[in-house]
Amino acid sequence: MGRSTAARAGPSQSQRPSQSQRPSQSQRTRSGRNRVEEASEEEDPQEEEGGEAMDVDEEDNADSEVTHKANDLVRLALFMEHKRAVLRRDDINKKVLGPNARSFNRVFELAQKKLREVFGMELVELPTRAGLEKDGNEEGADEPRLETGLKKKANALGSKSYIVRSCLDPILIDLAAQTDEDVLAEEAGDQGTLYPSALSDDEGDGGDDDDGPPKFYGSLIAWSKADQLGSIGILYVILALLLANGRVMSDMDLRRHLKTLHLSSNPAAHPVKFHASATVRELTLDTYLSTLLRQGYLDRQQVGGEAAKKGKKSGAGSKRLRTQAEDLEEGRVYEWRWGARAFCEVGEEAVAKFIAQFMVENEGEGEEEGRDARRQEELMKKMYKGIEKAAGGKLTEMK
Repeated sequence: MGRSTAARAGPSQSQRPSQSQRPSQSQRTRSGRNRVEEASEEEDPQEEEGGEAMDVDEEDNADSEVTHKANDLVRLALFMEHKRAVLRRDDINKKVLGPNARSFNRVFELAQKKLREVFGMELVELPTRAGLEKDGNEEGADEPRLETGLKKKANALGSKSYIVRSCLDPILIDLAAQTDEDVLAEEAGDQGTLYPSALSDDEGDGGDDDDGPPKFYGSLIAWSKADQLGSIGILYVILALLLANGRVMSDMDLRRHLKTLHLSSNPAAHPVKFHASATVRELTLDTYLSTLLRQGYLDRQQVGGEAAKKGKKSGAGSKRLRTQAEDLEEGRVYEWRWGARAFCEVGEEAVAKFIAQFMVENEGEGEEEGRDARRQEELMKKMYKGIEKAAGGKLTEMK
C-alpha cells in the first residue's frame, strides 16, 4: 500500500525525461534569446515612433529658430535703411545669427520673402568697384589670363554689403502717384478744418512754409511725408551731371555746376534743406556731399597730391569732406563718380530717361497743347541716344 502511494506521488523513473531528452544549456540560452528578440521586436514600433517624434520636434525647433532670426534680419534691414546706412554681412552675423553663421542662406532667403510679400522691398548686395568695372567692359571681352594660360583669380564682385530697395511694379507706383480729384477734395476739406488760417483761397494745397501745414496731393503716396524730396532732387541732378560728363567729373567742375543752383561751400550760400520730420533741418554743401559718400550714392577718388602717388583713394569711408580751399592748398585733386548704391537704387537708364524727359518737355513749352505724341517720342529717343554717347558707352539698367 505504501508502494502504491509512492507511485502516485510522482512519475516513475521511466516517465521522467532522460538526460538526453532534457534541453541543453545552449538550447535554453537560444530559447531565452529568441524570447528577448521577440519582445524587442514588439517594442520597436514604439521606439521608432518616439524617435520620429523627436526628429519632428527638432525639425520644428530648427524652423522656428530660422523664422525668429529671419524676423530679426527684417527689422535690422529696415532700421538700417531708415538711416540710409549699408547693412554689412558682419553685422548680420553678429546681431542676428550669432554662433549659427552657417544658417545665413536659409535666414536670408526667408527674410527676403517676408520683405517682398509684406513691405514690397528687397535686400540687394552692393557690387564692388571691380564688379562695376567688369559690367562696364564690352561684352565678349576675354577674361585676363596669366602667362601660363590659366585664368587669373577673379576679384570678388560682391561686397557682402546690402541695401533695401523697392521691388514694387513701376506701373503700380505710377498709379499710386496719380492725383484723384475725389481724394483731393476730401483732403482739402480736412485741411480747411485742421488749418483754417493757413489754407489759401486760391490754391488747393498747404503753404510752402516748412512750419506750416503739410501739403496734400490727392494721391496714395503722401509726398509731404515721404523721403526728403529736396535733397533727393539735388542728388539726381549730381548723378545726371556725372553721367552726361562721361561718368566722371572733377571736384572743381562739379562745384562750378552746383554753384549755378546757389549751392557752394561759401557759408553765405543756400544750404541743402530738409523738411520738418528730419533730424537736421539743413546741411552745408560739403556736409551733404560727405553724407552721399557715406551712404554710397557717390564715390570720390584722389588723382592729385602726395596721396595720389601712393594710390590712395577717398571713398565712402571718409568721415569729413575737406573744403575746396583745403584741397587746393595741399594740392589734392579729386574726381567724382557714381557710387554702388546709385547703380542699385537708381540706375543709369532711369537717370538718362529723367534727363531726356526734362529736356524734351522744356523744349516743347510754348507750343500747342496738341503736340504730336510721335514727334515727342522721337525727340525722347534722340535725346536718350545723345546722353548715352556723352556717357561714353551703353547705359546700364538698375542692378
